[in-house]
Amino acid sequence: MNVEEMKFVKVYDCLVAKAERKGRTKDEVNQVISWLTGYKKDKFDDMCKTDSTYKDFFDNAPKMNVNRALIKGKICGIQVENIEDSFMIEVRRLDKLIDELAKGKDMSKILRVPGNIDEYISIQDEKIRPLLVQVRELIEKEIPDATEKISFAMPTWWKNHNLIHFAAMKNHLGIYPGAGGVEYFAERLTNEGYKFSKGAIQFPYKNGIPFELIAEIARWCRENNS
Repeated sequence: MNVEEMKFVKVYDCLVAKAERKGRTKDEVNQVISWLTGYKKDKFDDMCKTDSTYKDFFDNAPKMNVNRALIKGKICGIQVENIEDSFMIEVRRLDKLIDELAKGKDMSKILRVPGNIDEYISIQDEKIRPLLVQVRELIEKEIPDATEKISFAMPTWWKNHNLIHFAAMKNHLGIYPGAGGVEYFAERLTNEGYKFSKGAIQFPYKNGIPFELIAEIARWCRENNS
């Protein structure tokens, strides 16, 4: 039987056993799986009660974590990032994470986050990378004396506190200027048809990114840095 046809429950039990032999826990394995695939624990518990294959498990994953592109290195003598098969690279990525867990690596290091904004942009879909570069440049222009960093796994500009973040979502660009920023621009956002909530604004890719508006929001964040 090839890996694709293996029952998910059997693979899952092996992953848990490998971790537990080294003093790690089933809950930690579940945390790793949820981070990688977007499954909630009850969902892959349900898969364990069916005849779902390992391929079914990956094919039906709610949301594969974009940061999985940061999983590199060897597992079973294979360089993970060089695998070309779309199924096998996900298998080996999960193997690599569980191997690190079993070897005692801290969970904060296992669950990858970009180390800087360049790395964050580099792992996004190639279609939206130019948009992210442009957004980064205009925020830098409006807040030139702020420090760039990754905070809450998002590109962030900081001066005394976090001023503004952005995040590349599946269908939209998220801008996070804090509750005050959203409140200030709420009427305009409503009039222009953008969705927003406390502290968060959504700009759908399909409608085009309003760079001038984002620049104004960044400028407001600079001017109201208190």
